[in-house]
Order: sequence, then structure tokens, then C-alpha cells
Amino acid sequence: MHNTNEGPLPVWAWILLAACILLTQSLWLFRNARRHTKYYWIWGLIGLIQCPSPLVAYWLVYVYWPRRKKRDKNRPH
Repeated sequence: MHNTNEGPLPVWAWILLAACILLTQSLWLFRNARRHTKYYWIWGLIGLIQCPSPLVAYWLVYVYWPRRKKRDKNRPH
């Protein structure tokens, strides 16, 4: 019979998973921020610190609020 270990993940697997998530977030922020702002390096570095707060902040500042302002500006009074 094949013995499968279904216990918790080892510490190195959690560290690898966290590093992959942070790196993916950082690269996405860096590449997307190049289109929207001149501070793309800062967004890339901030993306390496924690998850998902930088992603939420970036979305609010450069995606949600500009769309809302544009929508409100086009709305008749």
C-alpha cells in the first residue's frame, strides 16, 4: 500500500506559498501601475510587504475612484 501523509503542510511549504503570493502581487502591481502612475516602483515594492492591502489600496486609488469621478461628472444634475 502507498502511505500518504495527510498532515499539515511543512513550514517551508508555507514560506514558499507566501513568497509566491507576494511576488505575484508585486509583479502585477508593478506592471499595472506603469500604465496609471509614475510611481510604479513604489507600488511594486509595497506589494512585496504584505497581502492584500496594497492591492486593495491600488484598486481604490487608481481604478475605483477615477471611474466614480468620471461617472459622476457625466451624470446630469
